[in-house]
Amino acid sequence: MIQIKGTPKEQWIRQWFNSDYAGEVPTGKILDIYYKMIEIPKPFEISYSMLNGVIKKIALDSDAPDQAEAYSVVPAEPAKEIELNVVRVDEMEFPNFGLFTTGKKIDQLFSDHEDEGGLYGGTVNIVIGESGVGKSTVMLDVLATIVERQPSAKILYVSSEMTRNDIGFYYRKTPAIGNVPTLLLMDWVKTGQVAQVLEKSFSADYDIILLDSYQDVIVKLKEVHCWKSTKAESWLTNLMIEAAEKLGKAVLAIQHMTKGGQYVGSTYLKHATTAMLELRFDISGQRYIEFSKNRRGGSCTGKRLYFTLDDAGQVVYDERRFAEQEEMDRFENIESLRQRDLSIEFESLFTADSHSVVPIGEED
Repeated sequence: MIQIKGTPKEQWIRQWFNSDYAGEVPTGKILDIYYKMIEIPKPFEISYSMLNGVIKKIALDSDAPDQAEAYSVVPAEPAKEIELNVVRVDEMEFPNFGLFTTGKKIDQLFSDHEDEGGLYGGTVNIVIGESGVGKSTVMLDVLATIVERQPSAKILYVSSEMTRNDIGFYYRKTPAIGNVPTLLLMDWVKTGQVAQVLEKSFSADYDIILLDSYQDVIVKLKEVHCWKSTKAESWLTNLMIEAAEKLGKAVLAIQHMTKGGQYVGSTYLKHATTAMLELRFDISGQRYIEFSKNRRGGSCTGKRLYFTLDDAGQVVYDERRFAEQEEMDRFENIESLRQRDLSIEFESLFTADSHSVVPIGEED
């Protein structure tokens, strides 16, 4: 018989196995067991992830031979001698970095290696912003516009939060996303295959992948696969980095912020990725985009690009305001250089005058 322990929900599941399955975990897919369970009257709702977690706990507690291989501890191999792989940069092999453009002002924020800018492959870009500022809308507009300009570009939108009904209403509001291939991760939660689906998506033949959202995927990995936060975060971050580094993909990952406007996520994610794109409201409530970090477009880091949404739901950037701000910055830099030159000239004159002073009693 299965030992009765844990939370009230866990105890109920264990007691159900004892009473209906003679003290054994029923065989078959966990999803089939879940469907049987939800038909039974019970004092509270029990999620698929809860059932999955309890079954794994029971398997770990048991001595069943069929579970031994799956949960056995493999002895660590003896440490191997490390051989450093040092090569010249001009001898390194790099993936084919694609360049994808929207024809809009945001291209010049993404990169400054080309005159028109654009989103480079081989990059991981974290997109953070306040609730309701338009993170998904702006990024989907980027994908839809890229496909319109470059039909050969292979893109994928991975939504972890929206259901089919949600995306349907979103499409009615923003028809431009109709040509964006979409994977709804919610379809795979009940099957317990979230990690497998993500691995297949990031290794498939896509040029650009938009993940919405990073934090919600972490939650699903924890609930469905019973992973700890640190494992889920490192696994997902490494998955995105490998897709960029080894396969040359451009990865865009939306991330949440706290109510106080602070970044949510590990420092590993923040420092290991290529760029950090922030969407915010200014004090007057107007929306703008700003890169706080960008290894492909350092000259535009810290510059605000304001935007609005037109009646069709498309993103419209205020290029005039951006140009005016750049002109103001240019004048400020010129004035700063002028002030510096004046200061240097004054100091040189003062130093020269001090050297020309003749001590008293030594005049001719």
